[in-house]
Amino acid sequence: MTVAAKPPARHDSAAAIQPTDVLDLMLRLADFLERETELLRAGRVRDIAPLQQEKLRLTLIYDRAVKALAKDGTTLASMAPLLRTQFVAASTRLARIVGENERALRVGRTATRQILDIVVESVRARQKPLTRYTAKLAPARSQPARAIAIDQRL
Repeated sequence: MTVAAKPPARHDSAAAIQPTDVLDLMLRLADFLERETELLRAGRVRDIAPLQQEKLRLTLIYDRAVKALAKDGTTLASMAPLLRTQFVAASTRLARIVGENERALRVGRTATRQILDIVVESVRARQKPLTRYTAKLAPARSQPARAIAIDQRL
């Protein structure tokens, strides 16, 4: 599933961002991250890879929109009461979902790292030569035979 994100609408010739645009972006980004977290928890990692570019795009648009809003001098206190309430609710939800998403990603990364470490250690253990000898003083496990060629044409 890909969440289509459009850049925030521009309302005047100065292209000032509106608080409602940022609110819309917060809601779409929260929905997107919530979906990604569900996929992570379901172990559907392959379904997440195609979403990463859209996640990055949405995040960058959101970041630019928040900075533009701050640059325009728009504050929470300057918003209409209803919009302020929606803004606070959306930003609280987004912060919660970002935290859940980050934890799910960290757990997945840690589990993957542990599995890789186990595989690497297993391979290394099989490659280690034994440091003991048989009764005939031959190594208990020798390295695999290697083919060599000597150029005797000199």
